[in-house]
Amino acid sequence: MFWDTPEIRSLVRSALQEDSVQSDLTTKLLIKSAWVVEATIVAKQKGIIAGLPLAAGFFNAVDRGILFKPAVREGALVLPRQTLALIKGRASSILSAERPALNALQHLSGIATYTHHQVQKLMGTPVKLYDTRKTLPGWRALQKYAVRCGGGFNHRMSLGDEIMIKENHLKVARLSKSDWIKNVQHVMGMRKAPTVQMEIQTERDLQDALRLAPPRVLLDNLPPKVLKRMIRRLRRAIPGIEIEITGGVKPETLRSLARLGPDRISMGRLTHSVTNFDCSLNITRVYS
Repeated sequence: MFWDTPEIRSLVRSALQEDSVQSDLTTKLLIKSAWVVEATIVAKQKGIIAGLPLAAGFFNAVDRGILFKPAVREGALVLPRQTLALIKGRASSILSAERPALNALQHLSGIATYTHHQVQKLMGTPVKLYDTRKTLPGWRALQKYAVRCGGGFNHRMSLGDEIMIKENHLKVARLSKSDWIKNVQHVMGMRKAPTVQMEIQTERDLQDALRLAPPRVLLDNLPPKVLKRMIRRLRRAIPGIEIEITGGVKPETLRSLARLGPDRISMGRLTHSVTNFDCSLNITRVYS
């Protein structure tokens, strides 16, 4: 993960402006500019840590004189009361940057922790757990990084990475009566062609996929009996095909879905429905 990019710097600036850190009324009233503090960020639960460099970026964007030293590595499993980072600098700067920095760290660590729990459910199977593009605008690279910290894998980063033929693409192509299968097969035969994958929701989709023979299919929102039958047919007809189960996947169904024989399972809730990781910033010493 590259932390010093224009996109991340812009995100940090936007969050700090949103919180009006330069107009922190309470800090200006109570805290003298010469005061220096030491502080720690401490975990309040068990989980996987992701985003310490981003948290450091928030503090340093407010005051480049702040020293931020991670106490654990990215992707580490931590326990309650474990120290995550040591911080030293002007009290006013640390107090003003505290909330945006913790928000970022808690959000990414929440994703990493949730992903880790779901990956654990697939232990002992060959199935890999993937995220989706259901991410916050501007946060996709960061959220997908957090998924990796939790042991998951990333689906395509953007529309420009791979060809994914989804339900609405099929509706438009079929209604236009175009020979879309021939057109896609032409692209598949080109040198350095992007990966082609097709979503299957119906029997018609399955028949079209058998004709197209893409290297990957996504079986979307289908009951287990249908999934099992379609997986069997696809593997017989298209040697080497990669099969993904997606759509409405819940933690309690992961293990049973893996037993149906897919190569991968994707979950939108890895990024769109997680609870923040609980941690806090504690002042440990004041130099006044």
